[in-house]
Amino acid sequence: MIIATAGHVDHGKTSLIKALTGVDTDTLAEEKARGLTINLGYAYLPTSDGRVIGFVDVPGHHRFINTMISGVSGIDRALVIIAADDGPMPQTSEHLNVLKVLGVTDIDVVVTKIDAVTPKRVAEVTREARELINARCETMGKMFQVSTVTGDGTATLKSHLESLRPKGRDQALERGFRLSIDRRFHVSGAGLVVTGTASTGSVNVGDHLILQPKGLEVRVRELRAHDSVATSAYAGQRVALCLAGKVELGDIDRGDCLVEPTLDQLSQRLDVQLTLLSDAPTTLKHLLPVKLYIGAQRVSGKVALIENGISSLGPGEASMAQLILDTPISAYSGERLLLRDDSESFHLGGGVVLDPNGPQYGKAKPERLTWLSALATGSVGTALNQLIEANITTNWSDLARAFHLKQDAVVPALPDTAVKFDLNQTTWITTRSAIAAARQALLTALSDAKAHDSDARGAPRERLIKLAGKPSDKALLEATLTTLIKTGVLGMTDGRVHDAKDRNKPDGNERQWSSLERQLQEAGRHIPVLSELQRDAQLDERSLKLALKCGAEGGSLHRINATRYALTTTISEFAETSVTLASDRSFSVADFKDELGIGRKLAVEVLEFFDSINFTQREGNARTIANPKAIRSRLKL
Repeated sequence: MIIATAGHVDHGKTSLIKALTGVDTDTLAEEKARGLTINLGYAYLPTSDGRVIGFVDVPGHHRFINTMISGVSGIDRALVIIAADDGPMPQTSEHLNVLKVLGVTDIDVVVTKIDAVTPKRVAEVTREARELINARCETMGKMFQVSTVTGDGTATLKSHLESLRPKGRDQALERGFRLSIDRRFHVSGAGLVVTGTASTGSVNVGDHLILQPKGLEVRVRELRAHDSVATSAYAGQRVALCLAGKVELGDIDRGDCLVEPTLDQLSQRLDVQLTLLSDAPTTLKHLLPVKLYIGAQRVSGKVALIENGISSLGPGEASMAQLILDTPISAYSGERLLLRDDSESFHLGGGVVLDPNGPQYGKAKPERLTWLSALATGSVGTALNQLIEANITTNWSDLARAFHLKQDAVVPALPDTAVKFDLNQTTWITTRSAIAAARQALLTALSDAKAHDSDARGAPRERLIKLAGKPSDKALLEATLTTLIKTGVLGMTDGRVHDAKDRNKPDGNERQWSSLERQLQEAGRHIPVLSELQRDAQLDERSLKLALKCGAEGGSLHRINATRYALTTTISEFAETSVTLASDRSFSVADFKDELGIGRKLAVEVLEFFDSINFTQREGNARTIANPKAIRSRLKL
């Protein structure tokens, strides 16, 4: 369990931790000289049942509020320290705001320095502290009165803390490992060491991790959990990792993250649930520049309000929003965050990450907001059930990625109304009613396409899917269409979907194409221009176009230029002749026409076609073979 101190400067936070653990967390010479905590300090209290409680001592001075924020990210509880002589002070309120927006609801209040004032004053400050906590926090723990000078109350507080247990670790352990780095340094004889609170998952000595955002791979050489040598560490523990790999101290900044390789993803658009503090000094307008604090990271960005009809948020109001960041960061669904104004003069509010992979477009569409509302439940199983109830087809990989689940995470048990299917190496979850609706949409779209063009041989697969639904339905439509074809309800010929009973029935286009194909076969190498072809095949202009389309879609016909089309077999023969002519040397138009026994005009047109697809390359009057594979690619051989 991790407990952080909070409170005004010089209210005895560091002295209290020393009284509880015997550790002085002020390690810097400047801290000792000034009696002022500047950096984060850490201490540990072993309990009688073998557990370890970790303490994070944060600065109280307003100049170090950024350090304080990074210190309380990922904690289980807080001790709010209020000195009996001063009573609640400005940083007391500021720190309570930070705890509130970061979701820290388990708070105990410790009134310190009771030896320095009268019992009446202690009672008065205790009452003021209770009123302040009640006004700002949804829940609170107990009130304690201690003196680190005389030791009064310290044993009672220690006994209380040892009796506590952390909450909600199960879900965190199901996720992949993630550590937000709050310190980094060299240790003589060991090497590069980083520390932080493990927010999710577990890590073992020998594991390979990715340093984000730089993408550097490192290996865990040694580790300590709660300041004890260990082989493994888990979510909720203070962790120190000794790293090996091609990484230097200068490569690591506070707020960088270490994650499992399979979870190496960065986010520059975070969809979040956002709440402004009730005492925020200003409204939050759409696209307002802000500073975001998440984990031990601080980054600049803008806030886009995405709920319909909301253009600004007033104090105490809430909305879903998208944070558009200046630089990419590591984040996961359920992670708490805090916002300050761009100049970092005051706190605005905070909230929780819903989806770390926010889209650039469509962020305010109804189905997107439904997706975010499901993620707001905080549980992957609950979110999935909510999406099923909303009849939304869900990409399991996207949902697992949002929650930072391990790569082999199993889909939770599904209700009877749900169906799971695989498409493009991805698992999808949908409902039986959604499948029925997709089936009907496809059949209706095919019927409409046939009514619109009775001569068409069905509809191209991609166009049919587009006609049948929205882009968000594409996976479901593709899977349903595949099933309809496999079960014989529909057929597919030459990339076009049609009613199965029409599979072997030649349509008008095929008959016209057969007539055109006969003329081209009889012409052989002497490919006629379109006007001659139309005359000899006895086709009107519309029938000619439909016949050309039919032949091209079937792969038997190819366009040389606007006035001449040739059979695939004929073009292949011309291409083979070109390769033969170029085997010893370059060749000319004259060489080509003489070898094939065709006219010069046709020879020029065919060679210009070959040039256009990069099969041949012209240099003056001569040609060479540029890319032998180009002709096969063009003819789809």
